[in-house]
Amino acid sequence: ETLQRIVSTLVNKNDEIHNFIDMLNHTISNLQVNSSNAISELDEEFDGLYSVLHEMKGSMANTIQQEEARKIQALQDQLSQCSHALESSEELLEIAVQSLDIKNPAKLLE
Repeated sequence: ETLQRIVSTLVNKNDEIHNFIDMLNHTISNLQVNSSNAISELDEEFDGLYSVLHEMKGSMANTIQQEEARKIQALQDQLSQCSHALESSEELLEIAVQSLDIKNPAKLLE
Protein backbone atom coordinates (compact mmCIF):
# COMPACT_ATOMS: atom_id res chain seq x y z
CA GLU A 1 0.00 0.00 0.00
CA THR A 2 2.85 2.40 0.81
CA LEU A 3 4.55 1.49 -2.41
CA GLN A 4 1.29 2.11 -4.24
CA ARG A 5 1.05 5.62 -2.72
CA ILE A 6 4.69 6.36 -3.67
CA VAL A 7 4.07 5.18 -7.24
CA SER A 8 0.87 7.22 -7.37
CA THR A 9 2.71 10.28 -6.06
CA LEU A 10 5.47 9.74 -8.62
CA VAL A 11 2.89 9.48 -11.41
CA ASN A 12 1.27 12.72 -10.23
CA LYS A 13 4.65 14.43 -10.05
CA ASN A 14 5.49 13.16 -13.54
CA ASP A 15 2.22 14.60 -14.82
CA GLU A 16 2.98 17.90 -13.10
CA ILE A 17 6.47 17.94 -14.65
CA HIS A 18 5.03 17.18 -18.11
CA ASN A 19 2.48 19.96 -17.67
CA PHE A 20 5.23 22.32 -16.50
CA ILE A 21 7.40 21.36 -19.48
CA ASP A 22 4.43 21.98 -21.82
CA MET A 23 3.85 25.36 -20.17
CA LEU A 24 7.57 26.25 -20.52
CA ASN A 25 7.54 25.24 -24.21
CA HIS A 26 4.41 27.32 -24.76
CA THR A 27 6.03 30.26 -22.94
CA ILE A 28 9.15 29.92 -25.11
CA SER A 29 7.01 29.90 -28.27
CA ASN A 30 5.10 32.98 -27.11
CA LEU A 31 8.35 34.72 -26.22
CA GLN A 32 9.78 33.97 -29.67
CA VAL A 33 6.64 35.25 -31.40
CA ASN A 34 6.54 38.37 -29.23
CA SER A 35 10.25 39.05 -29.81
CA SER A 36 9.84 38.61 -33.55
CA ASN A 37 6.87 41.01 -33.54
CA ALA A 38 8.81 43.52 -31.45
CA ILE A 39 11.75 43.39 -33.87
CA SER A 40 9.40 43.85 -36.84
CA GLU A 41 7.79 46.87 -35.18
CA LEU A 42 11.24 48.24 -34.33
CA ASP A 43 12.33 47.81 -37.95
CA GLU A 44 9.22 49.68 -39.12
CA GLU A 45 9.86 52.51 -36.66
CA PHE A 46 13.49 52.82 -37.69
CA ASP A 47 12.55 52.70 -41.37
CA GLY A 48 10.18 55.59 -40.71
CA LEU A 49 12.88 57.50 -38.83
CA TYR A 50 15.39 56.87 -41.60
CA SER A 51 12.87 58.14 -44.12
CA VAL A 52 12.26 61.32 -42.11
CA LEU A 53 16.00 61.82 -41.61
CA HIS A 54 16.62 61.28 -45.33
CA GLU A 55 13.99 63.90 -46.16
CA MET A 56 15.49 66.31 -43.64
CA LYS A 57 18.97 65.71 -45.06
CA GLY A 58 17.71 66.48 -48.56
CA SER A 59 15.97 69.62 -47.40
CA MET A 60 19.02 70.81 -45.45
CA ALA A 61 21.36 70.05 -48.36
CA ASN A 62 19.03 71.97 -50.68
CA THR A 63 19.02 74.94 -48.29
CA ILE A 64 22.83 74.88 -48.12
CA GLN A 65 23.08 74.73 -51.92
CA GLN A 66 20.66 77.63 -52.30
CA GLU A 67 22.60 79.67 -49.74
CA GLU A 68 25.85 78.82 -51.51
CA ALA A 69 24.40 79.95 -54.86
CA ARG A 70 23.10 83.18 -53.31
CA LYS A 71 26.45 83.97 -51.70
CA ILE A 72 28.41 83.10 -54.84
CA GLN A 73 26.14 85.38 -56.86
CA ALA A 74 26.67 88.22 -54.37
CA LEU A 75 30.43 87.69 -54.49
CA GLN A 76 30.40 87.56 -58.29
CA ASP A 77 28.45 90.83 -58.34
CA GLN A 78 31.07 92.39 -56.06
CA LEU A 79 33.83 90.98 -58.26
CA SER A 80 32.19 92.48 -61.34
CA GLN A 81 31.82 95.87 -59.65
CA CYS A 82 35.45 95.77 -58.49
CA SER A 83 36.61 94.83 -62.00
CA HIS A 84 34.69 97.80 -63.47
CA ALA A 85 36.09 100.09 -60.78
CA LEU A 86 39.60 98.82 -61.54
CA GLU A 87 39.12 99.44 -65.26
CA SER A 88 37.95 102.98 -64.55
CA SER A 89 40.84 103.54 -62.18
CA GLU A 90 43.34 102.25 -64.74
CA GLU A 91 41.85 104.55 -67.39
CA LEU A 92 42.12 107.50 -65.02
CA LEU A 93 45.68 106.49 -64.13
CA GLU A 94 46.60 106.30 -67.82
CA ILE A 95 45.12 109.75 -68.43
CA ALA A 96 46.99 111.09 -65.40
CA VAL A 97 50.29 109.63 -66.63
CA GLN A 98 49.70 111.08 -70.09
CA SER A 99 48.90 114.42 -68.47
CA LEU A 100 52.28 114.40 -66.75
CA ASP A 101 53.96 114.19 -70.16
CA ILE A 102 52.17 117.29 -71.48
CA LYS A 103 54.46 120.28 -71.33
CA ASN A 104 52.10 122.89 -72.80
CA PRO A 105 49.68 124.22 -70.12
CA ALA A 106 47.00 124.98 -72.74
CA LYS A 107 47.12 121.42 -74.01
CA LEU A 108 46.82 120.19 -70.39
CA LEU A 109 43.48 121.99 -70.01
CA GLU A 110 42.12 120.10 -73.02
